[in-house]
Amino acid sequence: MRLIRASSVIALICVLALGCAAAARFLLIEPAQITSVCDGGAGSLSCTVRRWIIQAFVHQRIGWFSLALATVATIFSNRFLATIALFFGCCGMVLYTTELCAPAVLLALLVFVRDGQPQVPAMTNKSTQ
Repeated sequence: MRLIRASSVIALICVLALGCAAAARFLLIEPAQITSVCDGGAGSLSCTVRRWIIQAFVHQRIGWFSLALATVATIFSNRFLATIALFFGCCGMVLYTTELCAPAVLLALLVFVRDGQPQVPAMTNKSTQ
């Protein structure tokens, strides 16, 4: 039951991220009307958000952020950081940053499929006599 719940949460996070990124891409970035309005110097909130999103994927900021976060989450087996990395990695997959976000998504998902902390073998002092 716990596995089904965790899988559902992961799937929900991915769907939410993909939906947000798709909405941003197809409603704010690509339409010609918004492009002409924002390039004309309009200072509305939607133009500001559009400019931030474009800068985030032009300079690969989404990709580097999600990859760094996924790496840290993998090293420390931190599921919270992996969740954030998964969200931004899925967003980056829609927003043209697949080179960095694909490995980030995979690293983040690896944190969820681990069986807990890696076991360190106990050191024993067996003296040979």
